[in-house]
Amino acid sequence: MSAKGCDVNAEGSDVETVDVAIVGGGMAGACLALLLSHHCPGLKVALLEKHELREPGSAIELPSFDTRATAIAAGSLQVFDQLGLWSEVRDFAAPIRRVEVSDRGHSLGVSLDAGREQRASFEGMLGAVIENAALGPALYRALSATATRILAPADVSAVVVNPAGACLSWKDGQGSEQPLQAGLLVIADGVGSPLCHSLGIETSEVHYQQRALVTTVGLQRDHGGVAFERFTDTGPMALLPLPKRDGVHRAALVWTCEEADADRVTGLPEREFIAELQKAFGWRAGRILRAGTVHGYPLKLSLAREQVRRSIALVGNCAHFLHPVAGQGFNLTLRDCDGLARTLAAHQTEIASGQLSAGELDLMQAYWRERQLDQQLTIGFSDRTPPLFAARNLFAQGLRQAGLMGLTLAPPLRSGFVRQAAGLGI
Repeated sequence: MSAKGCDVNAEGSDVETVDVAIVGGGMAGACLALLLSHHCPGLKVALLEKHELREPGSAIELPSFDTRATAIAAGSLQVFDQLGLWSEVRDFAAPIRRVEVSDRGHSLGVSLDAGREQRASFEGMLGAVIENAALGPALYRALSATATRILAPADVSAVVVNPAGACLSWKDGQGSEQPLQAGLLVIADGVGSPLCHSLGIETSEVHYQQRALVTTVGLQRDHGGVAFERFTDTGPMALLPLPKRDGVHRAALVWTCEEADADRVTGLPEREFIAELQKAFGWRAGRILRAGTVHGYPLKLSLAREQVRRSIALVGNCAHFLHPVAGQGFNLTLRDCDGLARTLAAHQTEIASGQLSAGELDLMQAYWRERQLDQQLTIGFSDRTPPLFAARNLFAQGLRQAGLMGLTLAPPLRSGFVRQAAGLGI
């Protein structure tokens, strides 16, 4: 790709220049923009999104802001609280006070309780489940109160890395092409990113031959703030608490099915779907009464082979797209965004004065070194856990039962596991 209008050596150039340009206005891009405004108020930041904002302070209509819900770990809730977001979304959130982990066909499981794991909790919660339709508007209301330049619609058509950073060519809603020079380009445009592809950033993928079926279910009784993680021979099932609505006790379901069986399950009438779900999940959450529209998406592990270059960083699903087990994808992304913002904050005086570029290779490598271990632990857990629990051989069964017993009987082991899952480190 080639970009027009960003000749950094041209005299009298009137090209707009920013310290950081974020391409992609979904949850990852919006959160990073907020974190930069919080940690680095002296930097000029632009957020470019190809979809149009409905109105100032409203959410962009993106898949990440649809009717699904996101499990936010305790460590992420602390970040939300620092940004002033928690007070905005708490009425649309259901607390997770306990997590029940079980292995179908075996009596041994583990219970993780916020009261017992206080060092891994936030306001007495291990986390909370927030509906994306509420989270999106809250993010953009907060962004509208910052100095962040929001360009939407803005379709980035070309990027060229030059001595000053990265030059972007973007088209507005009228198709007019405009240049933007950034010291650092952050790509946050999702899995299968066309921008990454255009820059030659390759990904490695593992296809699980499974599909995640996602819907909202109605329960006969109150969930009591309990989240369930149920491992079956076809993959994990998660039932996450949601706020009560119109007198109905609700929960968010993520049901992993074999690819060959997913179409059949998705196409079942509601009554038959509920019957099959109840049989697979059991009665730990009581009777399931209703089920909403079922959405399915193929499961894979997708990892960018480069997350940083000079003047370029990747965050969100274009950097790592994980299996939904334990709901770690967004929480890992938020920790990445926080780490990147803090790395730039340590040098914001030099960046703002022009002495240092926000995309300096040393800064990008320092950020990557700081995030590498957390990513390895989280990605490794999400990749290896489902096959271990799906395996029916005696060795695998004994191994996972020993693991569950260890978490039950060894408080230090359990505490370390919960703190890592909560995004608070071991």
